[in-house]
Order: sequence, then structure tokens, then C-alpha cells
Amino acid sequence: MPLIRGHHSFDDHFTQIPNDWLRDKRISLGAKGLLAQLLSHAPGWRISQESLGRDNGVGRDAIRTLINELLEAGYLMRSEERERGEKGYLGGYTYTTQDPTQDIPTQDNPLLKKNITKKNNLKNNERIYSDSEFDSFWGFYPKKVDKGAALRAFIRAIKKQDADTIIERAKAYAEDPNLPEKQFIKNPATWLNAEAWNNGPLPKRKTTDSKALEEWAND
Repeated sequence: MPLIRGHHSFDDHFTQIPNDWLRDKRISLGAKGLLAQLLSHAPGWRISQESLGRDNGVGRDAIRTLINELLEAGYLMRSEERERGEKGYLGGYTYTTQDPTQDIPTQDNPLLKKNITKKNNLKNNERIYSDSEFDSFWGFYPKKVDKGAALRAFIRAIKKQDADTIIERAKAYAEDPNLPEKQFIKNPATWLNAEAWNNGPLPKRKTTDSKALEEWAND
């Protein structure tokens, strides 16, 4: 039985949402509903996750799940730093709607079926990251560049490996005595996308000729 959108008296007061956004198969119906609700307000309007949960009769975890969907698909961007209250207490991050950061797959896109199949295969093992988990990874990783790209890579990575393992391996990587100079360390997003948490210890660094000469001179 089809669902049909009829004419309404409020048609002159509407929210504009591109059709591609509403047909984006990377995000759930609930995520689309949340996005539509956010876009129904004027730019600059703010609401807390707790208020969204109360207004929609769902828990905070459900709202966080939808936010993470929109974040991964590029409909939301997260602030670099947490907000602070009037008394200086550390609060949460700010999430702002934006145009998607990557092309939306279409029905004619041959990659769509591959993406949907991959998503379905991960469905039973999929989990949502917490801010503290990403903060721990970011704190340990020895090179801090492109935090937004690192966050998106982290969200993808924990669908393949548990966050604790990734964080532990990032810490081990940072403490590896053979860690190269900073300019040669992989960017965090590159490290995550390469599933480098599966790598073993780094190979022993070769002693340069100049350093060997200096050690020989001091013998």
C-alpha cells in the first residue's frame, strides 16, 4: 500500500531539502528525519541532544546513533574543541549541518550495491563511537593533523576493529623506539584507513653514515 504526499495548507511554509539527500541510501530513515527536523529551523538555531530525545520520544543513545550516521555521510561537521559553560565547565562538541562532503551515490552508480552490501555485512557488528574513545586515540597518536578526516576514518575503523584495540595499538605506535621523524609519520587518517593497527613493531631504524662516523670518532 503506497504512501502519498497530498496538498497541505502550509505548503507556502516549507523546508527545502534536495531530493538526493532524502534518497541517500547511506543513511537510515531516522537519520533523514533528524536532518529534516534540523533544517526546518532558521540558520543558527540550536538544540541539545537531550531536548531532541525528549521531543521525539527516544533516548539519547538513539539520537547519538543518528548523529553519527549524518556525521559519517558528511551532513554534519563536529567542532574541533568542546564547548565550555558560563562557569568554565567542559561541555560537549557542537554539531553543525552542512552540505555533504562527498558525492551521494545514485541508483545508477555501480558502487552503490557494493556499499550497501558492505554496510549490511557489517550491520551485526557495527557500533557507534564515543567522544572519549576518539579523544583517547587522538591523544595517543603521535601526529595530530586533519582531525576531521581522522574522526571520519576512526568511525569507519571501529566497524572493523574494537576501539580499545585501535587505541592500544596507536599508543604502542607512538611509543615505538623506531618511530620515524615526525614528517615521516603517517597522518592519523592514513594510519586508520590502512588498518595499520594490525602492523607489528616498526623495523629498526638504520644508523646514518654521519651518525655512525660520529659514534666511531667517540670510541
